[in-house]
Amino acid sequence: MPHFYKRLTAMVLMCALSLAAVRGLPTIIPASTYGALHYNPIEAAGHDVVMTIDGNPVIAEEYAYYFIDYANAWNSMLASLGMNWSSVWTEEEFLEQIRTSVDQELTERQAAIGLVDQYNVHLTRAQIDEALSMKQASIDSLGGEEEFQTQLSNIGMTEQLFDNRLYNSYIYTRLNDFLFGEGGEYRVPTEEIKTYMNENYLRAKHVLITDATENAEALAAEVAERAKSGENFDSLIAAYGEDPGMAQQPDGYAFKEGDMVDAFYEGTAALAEGEISDPVKSEYGWHIIQRLPFEDDYITQNHDTFAAYMEAYSIDDLLAERAAAMDVVRNDELYNAIDLYTVQDYLYGADDAANGEKEEPAEGSEDPVPADTPEGSADSPESSEPAA
Repeated sequence: MPHFYKRLTAMVLMCALSLAAVRGLPTIIPASTYGALHYNPIEAAGHDVVMTIDGNPVIAEEYAYYFIDYANAWNSMLASLGMNWSSVWTEEEFLEQIRTSVDQELTERQAAIGLVDQYNVHLTRAQIDEALSMKQASIDSLGGEEEFQTQLSNIGMTEQLFDNRLYNSYIYTRLNDFLFGEGGEYRVPTEEIKTYMNENYLRAKHVLITDATENAEALAAEVAERAKSGENFDSLIAAYGEDPGMAQQPDGYAFKEGDMVDAFYEGTAALAEGEISDPVKSEYGWHIIQRLPFEDDYITQNHDTFAAYMEAYSIDDLLAERAAAMDVVRNDELYNAIDLYTVQDYLYGADDAANGEKEEPAEGSEDPVPADTPEGSADSPESSEPAA
């Protein structure tokens, strides 16, 4: 499952509340609370606290929202594979998956806020403008501000929680750019990546002529001869190539053994850098291959991708390390009380709903979490159903 920050933008209704961001100002107040689009800690007064993270409280209503959101996320992922959670885990295992996901997001969120304050990092104007327009688009799509607020209420969310989560998704990107981007403190040196790629990967372009082409073998021989005679290789790809990937990756493929069909990999490995092959046969047809070097410019353009290939130290690693060092104190009684059957009782507005005061969901909307009774739960309390 992707790291939680990487899916935040798709998980929440996109939003923003500001038109400006400021960089480089003296840190008079914590950077994470500066400006209109920022992290606004939720006050614990009048609420039950599930846990504290380095002294920062997480109230039951917030925790319950994240719990349901991750239950839905796991359900959606499994449904896309034609499964459901009860076919993969026991009820106890599913509960543990949800709790682990929530705990990870909440602790790494606090780690991100710590980095924001430490480095005095602010969102860029472009990020805030994007968030603003996306939030407004969400409001408009729901029919206006009143309907937007109703929808938040229906899913057990408040606008403060909504805005905080959106800020978290954008600040993750901002921190990654600031710390791991060009000039960043943790950026992997180009030479280190270049050495790794040269030791583990090949780079090549090719003209693919499929067997469906008339006289494919003869045409491949002709194209190979023209390429070796100095004709522009990119022009030959445009004129004869039948691999659509070449249009999507005009600088060629970077691949290791096993990424490509054996004939293509071995044909490339047999070439010196800059050399062009005779036609190489594979199940896809005939390949005329040009092996390419890993130049500095190419490494720079693909720095983040190649750093991921080598599993270099990343923003995810930094956040995980910082999260692991945090002092997490749980209210075990409340933490354990929020489970698949009770979670909806802890959402914002749950008391109003119990008293018949909460508005009904808008027509066509779905409950926050499908309430299907798990297999083997015949002995479950009849008054409640599991939240997934």
